[in-house]
Amino acid sequence: MNSRPILIVLAFIMLPSTMIFGQSWKAEIGFNDLVSEKGGSLGDGAGLNVMQAEAPDGAGNYMPDVTVGEFAGKTFTEGSGAFGANNHGTLVARNFYGNSSSMTGGISSITGYDANNYIFNWLNALSGNDLNSTPAFDIGNHSYVGNGLTTAQAEDILERFDFVINRDNTLMVVGANNGSTSATPQVLTPSYNAIAVGRSDGGHSQSLTSVYGAPRFATSIVVPSAGATSFSTPVVGSAAALLKQAGAGTDFVQNEVIRATLFAGATKDEFASWDRTSTRPMDEVFGFGELNILNSYHIFEGGQFEGSTSDPTSNINDQGWDYGDFDGTKDLFYDFSIASGGNASLSAVLSWNMDIVDVNSGIAFEADRNLADLNLELFDSSGSFLGTLLDASNGSAYNNEHIFFEGLDGGNYTFRISGNSATDFGFSWNIQSVPEPSSAMLLGLGAIAIITRRRRR
Repeated sequence: MNSRPILIVLAFIMLPSTMIFGQSWKAEIGFNDLVSEKGGSLGDGAGLNVMQAEAPDGAGNYMPDVTVGEFAGKTFTEGSGAFGANNHGTLVARNFYGNSSSMTGGISSITGYDANNYIFNWLNALSGNDLNSTPAFDIGNHSYVGNGLTTAQAEDILERFDFVINRDNTLMVVGANNGSTSATPQVLTPSYNAIAVGRSDGGHSQSLTSVYGAPRFATSIVVPSAGATSFSTPVVGSAAALLKQAGAGTDFVQNEVIRATLFAGATKDEFASWDRTSTRPMDEVFGFGELNILNSYHIFEGGQFEGSTSDPTSNINDQGWDYGDFDGTKDLFYDFSIASGGNASLSAVLSWNMDIVDVNSGIAFEADRNLADLNLELFDSSGSFLGTLLDASNGSAYNNEHIFFEGLDGGNYTFRISGNSATDFGFSWNIQSVPEPSSAMLLGLGAIAIITRRRRR
């Protein structure tokens, strides 16, 4: 075990096997509906290259049990040298790339790492040295948390981690700690460029971050019925893999776009207390909401629409996305319409990376951080272009902005992206129009609403 001063802790609690291996979460996050809709045309993650870092057990084992039938036909690489099976890693792997237990059983190329080895030998954290090269992974899973560091040590790890994510265009998912009263870990949960995953029951760390930039809430998306955060995290990794495979050959594969798409597709109806503000783009506990792969896949299918630097001449689809370079000076606009007599709800997310520059590349890693400050606004343009501002997300502590708005009447609307910083960005939206019911149906619909739980899709 590396003697450097870090404590890697498993984000894991003992749970009944029915909770760990139950498949009810597939129905709850829309995966079963997506399979029914797409049939054999839906991908399974084949061709993607993924990594899984695990806190070693007492014997130093960090790899999943490669003899388990769920992993038949897969190729495993021991990135931290030859060690045996880790039970925790096996459970994580089932939800990430298990042949039938995950959403992406076609993933067949997996590299495993001892978490300490990954941090100290590959990222070269706390050494003062430059980063070592690792294979360019599509998706990475980190179901562990780290504490016991000084602020400077934690920030060195996080800077290197975010640098690699940006450099390699990897989508990294990291677990929050278990326990609603536990402090947000020092690593890797506060990462800007990764996705921090919690639980739909709120049983994860909820406090503000204490290192690496302005204090902020870190958990950005939650998963139902997957047990501990360790097993929720690979569900999001699997969803990201499904989207990345689907978007092959397009700008959709950029990690900023996939993050925005997962966040924009997340549902809020499960959480009576969910809220956001103009400066806090997500809920303090449940982030952008509960993962919904059906919504996110529909956003991908909606297609790419480039923002216009003037009044757009055409509308975007109800679901869609964009990837672009914001130059820090020219606002971008996206128009859409709601049919007369209808109403709609929308969820729109703008996401970009913390930009880390290694100013001593090849000698010793020295990070120069730049967190761009972008804004996302929604206007009612029915009377005139940018007629009335309806909502805004314009905080400076996060690298995401989010507008969630319900009750849009028929008319014309505009999104505006603005800011004073140049950066690449991903922008995704999910607009769901609902026809107004006739008066004869109102009583019946009201009665149904009493006895059913509505899920936004």
